Amino acid sequence: MKVIEHDVIVVGAGPGGSVCASYLAKAGVDVLLIDKETFPRDKPCADCQSRTSLKHIKELGAEEELAKYGLLKDGLIFISPDSNKCYIDVPDGYITPRWYFDNIMRKNAERLGAEVIENCWVYNVIKEDGYVRGVKAKYNGEKIELRSKIVIGADGSHSIVAQKIGQFPDEPDNLSIALRTYFENVPLLKDGYLEFHYGPVGIVGYLWICPADKKGNICNVGLGCNMADYQGFTFEEKFWEWARTSPYGKRFIPSKDNPCKQVAPWKGWRVPTGIQRMKNYDNGVMLIGDAGSVVVPFLDEGVGAASDSAKLAAEVAQEALNKNDFSCDVLKRYSVDWDKKYGDMYKTTKLAEGMLESPEVMNEFIDNMNTSVEFKKAFFDGLVRED
Repeated sequence: MKVIEHDVIVVGAGPGGSVCASYLAKAGVDVLLIDKETFPRDKPCADCQSRTSLKHIKELGAEEELAKYGLLKDGLIFISPDSNKCYIDVPDGYITPRWYFDNIMRKNAERLGAEVIENCWVYNVIKEDGYVRGVKAKYNGEKIELRSKIVIGADGSHSIVAQKIGQFPDEPDNLSIALRTYFENVPLLKDGYLEFHYGPVGIVGYLWICPADKKGNICNVGLGCNMADYQGFTFEEKFWEWARTSPYGKRFIPSKDNPCKQVAPWKGWRVPTGIQRMKNYDNGVMLIGDAGSVVVPFLDEGVGAASDSAKLAAEVAQEALNKNDFSCDVLKRYSVDWDKKYGDMYKTTKLAEGMLESPEVMNEFIDNMNTSVEFKKAFFDGLVRED
């Protein structure tokens, strides 16, 4: 069996994995980034890169390339169950379909010095003497061993790495489910603004419209809800019910005077939020992004949180390499520092998520956002993750 060795192996070349590999490569670490797919490839998502994501994109020198493909958004619109709108100016972030975004970040990791292998499917971890010492994979039809001092699992919400180290919680109250599609020629409420419609047609969740250009020529459209509140309905049917009955939905009904049309199938995914009870590290391994359940509740923001976890894991990996100690005693700093930095924010957003269960509370929340600048500022300040 072929054996390949590197100091660090990052499993998964989504945003978290590519950002982590980029920081490691930039620091001169011998890092291998692998992914089961061949890029570019699609990945169901709302396609948002928030101000948190942009912080890392800039630091790693990828914004110039991203600007060629993404929309630099102008802000957000929250729409309450009773159709009241709240406009929020948040100009620092992009909307970029993951087909482009993930490929840009993967190439950037390679540019910074990471070795990248695509079409490499991990099916197990290598465990020796209580430590993870690498991964077992299939590459070009051949079974291979990829050995390392540290493995970083960035392989998404169905993470093989997480499952194989026994850290794959499945708590319905701390999971969301979401589906998305794409529409062309969507009349926007305001050019360059994302829309979030709360409590559509009785869903304990929200519907989003994320334009990939300022005029709505192509938009990511989807719905999401907490798994515990999912009652077996079909998201596609719920969307068209909303389109028929909501004053904001009728623009999606095609007619001779309305060229809006769906141009992609619905695709769904599992969203593990950052309030999960799990251990995101073990001897020789750390879990980041969706694999480490770091998605922000209420907002279901994953890319920014994945990028934050990626940078922190890269820093801890460098410390472990310098000490030549890959035990939990060193790697636990990843979990401890994460909780110190972001623990309160996750508690706040989990409480906010509870508002989705009551249309009356959501109506009052958005009314307060409209009538009190201080309330709006305090809420969003509580969501911003700063170094």
